[in-house]
Amino acid sequence: MHRDQAVAYFDGPGGTQVPSPVVHAMSDYLLHHNANTHWAFPTSFETDAVISDARAALADFLHAAPNEVAFGANMTTLTFHLARALGRGYGEGDEILVSELDHHANIAPWRALEQESSITIRLAKMIPQTGQLDWADFERQLNSRTRLVAIGAASNALGTITDVRRAAELAHAAGAQIFVDAVHYAPHQL
Repeated sequence: MHRDQAVAYFDGPGGTQVPSPVVHAMSDYLLHHNANTHWAFPTSFETDAVISDARAALADFLHAAPNEVAFGANMTTLTFHLARALGRGYGEGDEILVSELDHHANIAPWRALEQESSITIRLAKMIPQTGQLDWADFERQLNSRTRLVAIGAASNALGTITDVRRAAELAHAAGAQIFVDAVHYAPHQL
């Protein structure tokens, strides 16, 4: 409810209202435990423990190992960092495949890399009538020069789900790595 009006927020990953227990936990941490990590202060040890516990809980939720979980400011920032790191190993003629269904956070970092280097970004189309990925176009765009398939698991705009297993199988068959932006998918499907 917002001012006695029923409201539904459909862009949760982009930012929405925060439940009161989360606000209280954040407030308590910021008022009583906030400190730099890996330092000698008692609050630093508390911060390290909170981060470790959060990483373990998220790893359990994602069916991953804790050392496979990284935290960052937001998905866009993390993807920009990843693009720059991976981009150091890419050269002229290398390609990255994204799709029309992807969130801006999964397209802009790769486009920026394209502008800064000699790689090419390819865009797999969606089928407008269904809002689904056009797999025939995806397979046409995927080739021996594709180094990475960067794809969203769910469309933030349409809510459609992309078969990331299929995308991964096709990417790996072409010798490419896969990066999945699951921000819009994770809260609803994991």
